[in-house]
Amino acid sequence: MKRGVTTASLLHLVLLSLSAPAGAQTDTFLDAGAAWRYLDDGSDPGATWTSVAFDDSSWPVGSAQLGYGDGDEATVVSYGPDPLDKHVTTWFRHEFEVSDASPYVAATVELLVDDGAVVHLNGVELLRHNLPAGAIDSETLALWEVSGAAESIFHVSDHEAVPLQSGTNVLAVELHQADPAGPDLSFDLALRGHTQPLLRRAPYLQMGGEDRIRIRWRTFPAADSGVWFGPAPDELTSFVSDAAAVSDHEVELLGLAPDTTYFYAVGTASAPFAGGDVDHFFVTHPPLGDPRPARYWVLGDSGTASPDAEAVRDAYYGLEPGVHTDLWLMLGDNAYLLGSDVEYQIALFDIYPEMLRRSVLWPARGNWETSAATFYGIFSFPTAGESGGTPSGTEAYSSFDHGSVHFVRLDSAGSDRSVGGPMWTWLEADLAATSQEWIIAYWHHPPYSKGGHDSDTDPGQTLMRENFGPLLEAGGVDLVLCGHSHSYERSFLLDGHYDTSDTLTPTMLLDDGDGREEGSGAYTKLDEPNRGTVYLVCGSSGGANPINELHPAMYTALAIAGSVVIDVDGGRLDARFLSATGAVEDHWTLLSSSFTGAYCVALEHSEGCAAGITAVGTASATSASPYELVGEDLPRNKPGMLFYGYGPARVPFFQGLRCVAPALRRTQVQSSGGVVPCEGGFSYDFNARIQSGLDPELVPGVTVYAQYWFRDAGSSNTSSAWQFVIGP
Repeated sequence: MKRGVTTASLLHLVLLSLSAPAGAQTDTFLDAGAAWRYLDDGSDPGATWTSVAFDDSSWPVGSAQLGYGDGDEATVVSYGPDPLDKHVTTWFRHEFEVSDASPYVAATVELLVDDGAVVHLNGVELLRHNLPAGAIDSETLALWEVSGAAESIFHVSDHEAVPLQSGTNVLAVELHQADPAGPDLSFDLALRGHTQPLLRRAPYLQMGGEDRIRIRWRTFPAADSGVWFGPAPDELTSFVSDAAAVSDHEVELLGLAPDTTYFYAVGTASAPFAGGDVDHFFVTHPPLGDPRPARYWVLGDSGTASPDAEAVRDAYYGLEPGVHTDLWLMLGDNAYLLGSDVEYQIALFDIYPEMLRRSVLWPARGNWETSAATFYGIFSFPTAGESGGTPSGTEAYSSFDHGSVHFVRLDSAGSDRSVGGPMWTWLEADLAATSQEWIIAYWHHPPYSKGGHDSDTDPGQTLMRENFGPLLEAGGVDLVLCGHSHSYERSFLLDGHYDTSDTLTPTMLLDDGDGREEGSGAYTKLDEPNRGTVYLVCGSSGGANPINELHPAMYTALAIAGSVVIDVDGGRLDARFLSATGAVEDHWTLLSSSFTGAYCVALEHSEGCAAGITAVGTASATSASPYELVGEDLPRNKPGMLFYGYGPARVPFFQGLRCVAPALRRTQVQSSGGVVPCEGGFSYDFNARIQSGLDPELVPGVTVYAQYWFRDAGSSNTSSAWQFVIGP
């Protein structure tokens, strides 16, 4: 029947993805294509037709697939004399032998059906597909019409306490049409028995730490839990078990060594189901603050289970196959449309099994993941600071540490987002407590976006910007990662913009360059509050939508499916947007205060600095002659800035010029007035700045302090500065 596949039928189709038994002992009682006796004359065989003792010797025999109308049948059955009033029900029976039924703990039925069916085993109903509940008879119609690809799909279901018996067994199946005028009917079936629980969800890693990790998997039916682990696949010398019979297994390994690779296998205490090979391993977190290189993978709105999602995955797998992914983040909407368990199986567990079994996943919850019970039932999150950070007391939001990076996971989909609320209060304490080199925060709703969701009008985005933006920036967060808009958008180095897009001013852009070392220079940050934050929208990992406009806070916006790759190495953070085709569509660098050593503050070649500042002319509030601060011998590939301040406290200091390789260029309009470009130096006319009126404090008699700093290994820090007094 060619009227389309319904939502209900699609949910049945996905059961196929749960079927692949791994590590279980399986016997096939009946395979697809087997021979069946059938009754196709429109009569009702009576109430006892499902029993083993029923006499079906007069029924014809034919091999599956049985049916009519599609042209792919091995056996064509009759629908009666009237093609517009076909038999509603056709009956099928198959007899098979089992020498000893006692070892079997479960069975799997694989059913191909157009339209509805009831499957009986030894007179007991085993399953019902696409038929109403309650009593049915030979005139009961199926609930919906099956068409298209669904006509060729085997629906797979697991069954516990199966009424299997030693000796003769009988499968009896009744097939029902949804419409007597329907054009086709299809039937085939396979039955398999299992002597061990089935692995229904392959192992995946959760809640990593320096000395711990949690490994989760699912079996059918419920069973005890066992994990073997050790330094090599053939040296799984340690074992942890739990005797409780569960379907969703979760075993925590404790007392592990930091920054160490372990191989593992999972199963019951009696036998492993999966692992024990080179593909099943994990690496514990480095010691807190360790600046070793790390690789992180970021996906947003990937739950489409689409060809785009698979292409994004394959592009990342092909990027640098030899580089281990230390952990990966998902930014919400990880399974559509309801965030159900079945949808997670399709969109997550079936698409990323390789990554799940060797790198810890830390997902955020999106607005489409409507069932909190399902989300928090599938994933494990720290509540008591088990993986670092301040205990949150809830799985909804928490933090964790990996080497020199502090990750903050917020909940913009289900938690109170008010100032002073529980999540806000916890975040304030968590940011105050960390001393990590890098802070990366992530959640679903982006503070800034014009890529399908408008942050000026979307309530979820507005709340996160207005209520959490000031706290995050004051707490020194370096990078914010969000999804929601199905696009890629990347901001400038930003601070202080918490209102709608039309209120953005140049002073809020601490660096309006491209963030690229070969361009206007890497973004650089002082080790102090409100030192600037980069905001990324990465919501196109399952497909991209058109972008409405470029948000003024954004350097770029791309309607391209892809993911974000983050590499951290000491004081250097590099980020790339990798498209589904494998092309790097954007890249940028952020350098922290420890990038190449201490700050070198250049004062007339003092303090061991290679560069220096000299002054030419006289500072004056009225003179037409320039008063130039001249930087000379500026080192290549050493990002630097000219600052100035005034008054006894020498604050506030304003950024004047930014020097980047290969030459100086001004990217900061907040404090304009420099003369650029130049090669290896700069000349800044301070009299022009004084006389511009932009700084009312720059008046005769005021002492001004200036300094040029850059990062230079081996140079010393200094708080002194070049100073001069403004004349009349």
